[in-house]
Amino acid sequence: MSIFSRNVRRSESTVKPVNLKLVKISFWSAVRFGFVVTIALGVGLVIALTLVFFILSLAGATALLKEFVGLDVTLPAVLAVALSMALFIILVGTILSGVWALIFNIVARITGGISVGFTNN
Repeated sequence: MSIFSRNVRRSESTVKPVNLKLVKISFWSAVRFGFVVTIALGVGLVIALTLVFFILSLAGATALLKEFVGLDVTLPAVLAVALSMALFIILVGTILSGVWALIFNIVARITGGISVGFTNN
């Protein structure tokens, strides 16, 4: 027998079902949460693209791009593209989180919300 196991006998009368219903999402809470999540995604994108640039630069791929395509890839150019993509993601993600909260509130008002049931087994 494991030290973490419990031999607790429960009768059927001690099981208590709990039903929760989500009927509304706060608009500003959804917008703030979406903003924080997209900030994290934007920072991750900038770091990832910078690391990819450094790895490709060490491997010599930037020299190949300049030789064959004529495209000069530099760190400031990569950072400019990464930051502009991150700002776009932050803006669109924040707006979409608010829109989805409003759509959920409208649908929940029509349908009565989402019901979830739990028991304490």
